Amino acid sequence: MSTEDNNVPQEFYDVVDEFINLVNELGRTWPRSRVSATLMFAAARYNVYNWLNRDVDLDQTSEQALAYYREQYEEMFRDNVKELTPVYVQPDMGQDGQ
Repeated sequence: MSTEDNNVPQEFYDVVDEFINLVNELGRTWPRSRVSATLMFAAARYNVYNWLNRDVDLDQTSEQALAYYREQYEEMFRDNVKELTPVYVQPDMGQDGQ
């Protein structure tokens, strides 16, 4: 996700890079699908821990929290698809490969 289009501090992306480096390292031993699943599970587990120990929005239900996390994930997923598709998907080269 580009830091040019938002007000998110660079430190946020530095932490993201640390996680990406860790999962890339794990991907040398485990299949990407397994690493992706464990990362998603770990995020869910940590987010539940964070939600249960919150000191704001104390009246928020677990269903409301789930809706929030789902919306956030969907937005981040879509943003990353837009940003990364041009990097990882080559344009159609035509039927003759050129």
